[in-house]
This record gives sequence, structure tokens and C-alpha cells, in this order.
Amino acid sequence: MGSLIAPIGEDGKLQTHTASGDSLKKNAKNKNAVDSDMFLTLLVAEMQNQDPLEPTSNTEWVSQYATFTQVQKMGEVADAVDVLRANSLIGKEVLMTTTSESTGEVNTIQGIVDYVVMEEGKPLLVINDAKYSLSDLDTIVSTEYSQAHEKYSTLKGMIDALPNVAYADDTYKNVIQGALDYYNTMNDYEKNYMEVYGHDQMEKLTEWKLELEKLGVKFEDTSKEDGKTSLDDILDSFNNKMNAILDKLSTLTENKTEKPDGETEEDSDKEPEDDKDETDKTESA
Repeated sequence: MGSLIAPIGEDGKLQTHTASGDSLKKNAKNKNAVDSDMFLTLLVAEMQNQDPLEPTSNTEWVSQYATFTQVQKMGEVADAVDVLRANSLIGKEVLMTTTSESTGEVNTIQGIVDYVVMEEGKPLLVINDAKYSLSDLDTIVSTEYSQAHEKYSTLKGMIDALPNVAYADDTYKNVIQGALDYYNTMNDYEKNYMEVYGHDQMEKLTEWKLELEKLGVKFEDTSKEDGKTSLDDILDSFNNKMNAILDKLSTLTENKTEKPDGETEEDSDKEPEDDKDETDKTESA
């Protein structure tokens, strides 16, 4: 359950405005104030105050009303597009930027759009039980980007906590090994994100690794993720199996080499039956 006590601002006053509240107020102010009733009121006032010597023609009145109707329809289409756009954001992670009316402070809220509600014909994005105007939408964040940023922030914090490399000693082995292991859990997209936005941190991590290796510290190579096989591993396995098959075929071929007349070596070792009978008779005589 949220706190029922309003937060205290830097000026010592109670903060009665919230980011979502300011967003809703701005949404109300941005509402098109010129509706059909107001237009007709203005039109009647213009007719009553026109120059009787040079009255406005009926064609001009109809033209003005037609123009207003066209603008009104365009506004309705725009509202319908806003509804479709808001509904398409459900389940997506977004960044909302709001400006506090009381302090002028700009706030950025990040979260997933849970659902959309309609208030006064306008769609409002609901994020963590707070309502925001669609006009406050700043950025739509992909899940892949969000995960990459989260891992970047974690690894950046680990590396930034390290002192200057001049203080490197073997007591930092586990810290550096942990940072290297965490980096190796990243996919290609996350590693590229880290290289782009955490270039300084990666250079610092490399310096620490090299310095500790000079001191005789050895690090485990965890660049290959568990449960995943690289293309090189697949090719090596394939080549090994093919070589084994070729060796087996070669052995079979050597053991069963055929004679020119179609006899095998096994058949040539056997004596003909007739020759064997003659030999037996000679021995008995």
C-alpha cells in the first residue's frame, strides 16, 4: 500500500502535484475548446453584429460552417488515430517525460504500459497505476534494448567501483573474474551496446585484467557460454565424424579386397573340395 503522506519538496512545502497529475492537467488544457456549440454561438454573434448595409451572403455562412465541419472531422480522425496508437503501446516499455507545473521540474518515468483508459474522449496510458497523456510519450523501448541497458548499468557499476589500476593486486582477482564472467553472459547486441556506451569502462576492465596477469593472476576463459555451441565446434564435430567414417570404410576395403576373377582373399584361402578328397585318398593308400 502506498504512503498517504504527501512528499516534502526542497522548498519545505508539501508536494501536491504528481507527474501523472501534471500530465492529466496538461491533457485537459490541450483539449480542443472549439466545439460545434461554440462555433454556432460565434456564428450567431457575427450575424447579429454584421453591417446591415453590407450583409454577409448565405454562401459565406455555409462556407464557414463547412470549413468548421471539415476541421472537426479531421480532429475526430486524429483522436481515433491516438486511440489506436495508445492501444498499440500496451505491454511495451516506454519513457514518459512530464514537467511539474508547481516546480518546473522535468521528470522521466520508465515502465511498461499496463492498459489504456479513456477520459473525456482522450486515451491515457496507465503505467504502475499512474495515468499519463499520450503527448508525454518520449521513447518506445524494445525489450532487447531494455535488457541491454540493464546489463550495461550493472557492469558499469561493477567497473566504476574499482580504484585506479595503480592499486591493482591479486586480491581483486575475483572482482575482475566476476566482471569478465558477467560480460561473457551478454549476447552480441548487449556486448555491442556495452562497447558503444561503456567504452571507457571496458578499457578500464582490460587494463585491470592485463595488470593482474602481469602479477601472475590467471583468469578462466568463460567466453563460450554453457549450453551453446559455436560454429567452430559444429564444424570440428562434423569433420571428426567424417574422418571416422572414412577410416572405417578404408579398413573394410582392405579386409575385403576382391581378386581380378571376383574371388575374395577369404575364398582363395579355402582348398577346393575335389583336391581335398584326392589328398585324403592318397594319404590312406
